[in-house]
Amino acid sequence: MTPTDLSALLSRPFTLAVAARHGVGRSVVRRLVRDGDVRRVIHGVYVGAHIVDTPAVRARAAVMVLPRGAVVCGRTAARLHGVRVPADPRDGARRTAPVEVVVPVGAVLPRRHDCRARVMALAAGEVVWPGGIPVTSPIRTAADLVRTSDRDTGVVVLDGFLRAGLVPAGEWAGLAQRYAGHPGRHRLAEAVRLADGRSANEDETRLRLALLDAGLPAADVGWEIRSAFGRILQRFALAWPRLRVGVELTADRQWVRSRSRSIGGQGWWVLDCPAAQVREDAPATVARIGSELRLRERRYVGDIAA
Repeated sequence: MTPTDLSALLSRPFTLAVAARHGVGRSVVRRLVRDGDVRRVIHGVYVGAHIVDTPAVRARAAVMVLPRGAVVCGRTAARLHGVRVPADPRDGARRTAPVEVVVPVGAVLPRRHDCRARVMALAAGEVVWPGGIPVTSPIRTAADLVRTSDRDTGVVVLDGFLRAGLVPAGEWAGLAQRYAGHPGRHRLAEAVRLADGRSANEDETRLRLALLDAGLPAADVGWEIRSAFGRILQRFALAWPRLRVGVELTADRQWVRSRSRSIGGQGWWVLDCPAAQVREDAPATVARIGSELRLRERRYVGDIAA
């Protein structure tokens, strides 16, 4: 085998059988692994060490050694569609999450520590082939994840698919009805009711839900203040335009701060809220924002009365 041929072999996942067809024996593969030129992606599948470890590489490797008809699903499928989703709690501190796959009804369920497989029937149109990898369609992927997640995680997932434009508005409203015969349909129906694709990330979604659960007035999501020429002057994660109160999620560690700011010729009360605090102490964050809203409401009413 020439260096060019070897480079082509190592550029994508391969099994020992594939290597043998290219004239590379088992002992050569073992030596390449030992020398650091090749790494194992999952059990029985290898790739050149220079190839970046990505969900696509791991998914391509998995379908090479799984039963015929296996389809990548779940969180792995979401990542292949370009949607970031919360990690599976079952994975704990694992550095690399297992590849999630579904195999056809009647197939032997594979038992592999680097794959998480389940048996499930997929309807026509529920499998797509990005990059030549069989993957559950965006709509099926979103529905499956929402149905098997807690409420907040399900809304985070659906927000992500909506934000990416992968679930058309016309199909979004009908998701619950479409999968009415599947387990978890009530979770799906609730997530559809609460989802809002204007949330920019997971922290915005979780804060929005926490505020709703606390009984605070519903906020406008992703509220933008624009100039007379349409230029965006400010985007708030959440806003109450009537009170001119907006929440900004920040990267620092400082607790919720409030400040007055003139934006587009209007006076706004801006709440700087660390995203880390949303994740670590949501109840205290909600209480602080609620206190600021009540204070602003009293001042607003007082200004109107005057």
